[in-house]
Amino acid sequence: MRKIYTITLVALLVVMLVACAQPTPTPAPTQAAATPTTAPAATATGASSAGFPAYTGSPTTLRLAWWGNNTRATITQNVIKLFEAAYPTIQVKGEPNGGTTDYFQIINTQLAANNAPDLIQFGGNWPDYQKYLEPLNGYLGKQLLINTPALFDQTALAPGTSADGKLYCVSLGTNTLILAYNKTMIGTAGVALPKDNMTWDELIAYGKALKAKLPNGVWPFVDNSTNQANYISYFFTQQGTSIWTADNGGKSYATIDTAKKWFQMWADMRTEGLIPDADTTAAYGETGTSNSALVAGKAAIGLIWSNQLAAYQAAMTDKLGATTLPSGGQKSYIIQMSQCLGINKASKNLEAAALFLNFFVTSPKAGAVLGTDRGVPASPVVRTAISGQSTATDAAIYQIYNAIADRTIPQGPNLPNDQEFVNQLKLIGQGVAYGKSTVDQASTDLIALINRLSTK
Repeated sequence: MRKIYTITLVALLVVMLVACAQPTPTPAPTQAAATPTTAPAATATGASSAGFPAYTGSPTTLRLAWWGNNTRATITQNVIKLFEAAYPTIQVKGEPNGGTTDYFQIINTQLAANNAPDLIQFGGNWPDYQKYLEPLNGYLGKQLLINTPALFDQTALAPGTSADGKLYCVSLGTNTLILAYNKTMIGTAGVALPKDNMTWDELIAYGKALKAKLPNGVWPFVDNSTNQANYISYFFTQQGTSIWTADNGGKSYATIDTAKKWFQMWADMRTEGLIPDADTTAAYGETGTSNSALVAGKAAIGLIWSNQLAAYQAAMTDKLGATTLPSGGQKSYIIQMSQCLGINKASKNLEAAALFLNFFVTSPKAGAVLGTDRGVPASPVVRTAISGQSTATDAAIYQIYNAIADRTIPQGPNLPNDQEFVNQLKLIGQGVAYGKSTVDQASTDLIALINRLSTK
């Protein structure tokens, strides 16, 4: 499913982490990286005076859609203001829409009515929307200055490129799953902090030791059995039975045996009190800080995306730490394209939309505002510019990247009809948690779902 795009980025991040420890930021990686600072001549319609391509069209207004919390909304609006200052004749109306489920329901309705925004944020599910998107190859080197390694990691373009070589969606940063833990709570309990790269057995053993020291009503782990499709995909890949691959145009190796291992492991954890009961789990949607058992103090360790760590820390008074997912079996860790931005091919001003997309991913000023909220930037210029402002939270993320450097694999495609998979997976998990379904039945249902969606 959502995969990583190579260890090359890890090497770059190691350099970045070292830079963060210096008294002053390091210079740009190469002289070529400074190219965007040479601005083209201004035009009457408003062009860049800070190294961005000129706009040749008439005054216009664009619409930009994204999902995320209030923090993301604020920083995105601040970047919009920077863009409008650089391009005074282009206005941008932001349309944030909460969590991914609500967001894509709205986008689906808008696309069906031919009333969708000009610029749309996607995840790894962008291929499900390919027919609505503008191919971006013709804009490269013109409105989109992301066509050389000095300007943009070229491997970061691969996840947004179709099998026939057309670029449809530009990465807004890289991201990976992590286990965030309540450092204050664990320290108060008198238990050592979790180590990176524990095996699944070691993690469960750690949970048992922690449970013995936690107060009643607090569990070692959030129940992440089926509320994050990437977690179960990670486990399947570790077992050598990947849920979906690019093999032969798309192929699943998922087995009922692996499904049984997954569901049984979590059922045992529930029985042993290592994760909350079904009712408590149901009370927390785990789609963000507002419905997180970790933030609420109901659990000590929970699964989140690395770019969410800062927002989770901001929502808590206790201090958070971060560790890797459990290791085991085959290499399986994904540093993936966190989100990407595509252009609606029905947009009435494709040039302006391409210029906004370029500004969003290549402007150092924009990068300084966005930080790692949508992931680690793919622009070397932006990374260098923001390296000197690294926070303790960002440093923890970079450490995760270092810790998994020898366990990573390339990012591959999402299972077709990805959002339906996410929705149905949660229902299957709830059936087991409430005793309405057995592990065997859930395993059979999961594999049937994968087979159905892969051919739908």
